[in-house]
Amino acid sequence: MKIFYDKHYNVDCITMENNNLKLKVIPKIGFKMASLTYKNKEFLFQPTDLKYSIPNFNDSFSDFDTSGLDEMIPSIDSCIYEDGCVIPDHGDVWSLPWKVEIVDDALIGKVDLISLPLKLEKKINFENDKSIRMDYKVKNTSLKEHSYLWALHGLNNFNDNTEIILPKGTNRILDVINNKIIDEKIENLLDLSKYKDKMFYKFYILDDLKSGNCGLYYKDCGFKYMIKFDKNITPYLGIWITKGGFKGEYNCALEPSNGFYDSLKLAKQNNKYEKILPLEEKNWTIYIEISES
Repeated sequence: MKIFYDKHYNVDCITMENNNLKLKVIPKIGFKMASLTYKNKEFLFQPTDLKYSIPNFNDSFSDFDTSGLDEMIPSIDSCIYEDGCVIPDHGDVWSLPWKVEIVDDALIGKVDLISLPLKLEKKINFENDKSIRMDYKVKNTSLKEHSYLWALHGLNNFNDNTEIILPKGTNRILDVINNKIIDEKIENLLDLSKYKDKMFYKFYILDDLKSGNCGLYYKDCGFKYMIKFDKNITPYLGIWITKGGFKGEYNCALEPSNGFYDSLKLAKQNNKYEKILPLEEKNWTIYIEISES
């Protein structure tokens, strides 16, 4: 197990590696997990220009590299919070520099939100040679109750020999783009070869999640990339697929979330969002596990 300072394309990063896994994070750009490889296979989508531009708070997410794994909080879509504050596109923290320190065998990143009086902390360490553990902590620093939405936003590589593994018991999916419900026997897999080229898609699972397990099966190499989470804390799952329809890119994302869906304003209308009391602290954990079938 090693942790060292490094470069990823044109920016400073911190690299962690063990016998099988290597990950790179960029403190200056939202503590982004810019790269994640297992036995030298890259699972995260890389910037198409092979370089990074440095965003500022309130910039549009789509104007920058849409790559790697970011944190979306306190909203995904831009919206107006109840006190009139405008929450930026894809939330606050993806565009902010984080304070990052190496503590024993872990990286700990911390950032203060701007739109709401919340502090976010994320700890990354290896659970074992095949698994990453990410522990999250959000704290309300004010004497007022607030609402927020958090979603994992990891953009993965895929091809037409890749399948999305859905939580068991999935039967109904909301097609957000076309505002319709897909109600059929899905059998817990989405075959990415069936989706049209030059298009993009966004789905949400409508069934109550029976488990906090989803992932990608790369049939070409036999690798499974699984995301594991507590369905009682993050009870919603979004799915993003672009086959060249957005910025000409080909990537997909599995997005466990504590709100439904995408804007905090809409999540509050749906009564599916998270509340945090004055000075309260909330915690949750996400695992990424890569295995060979």
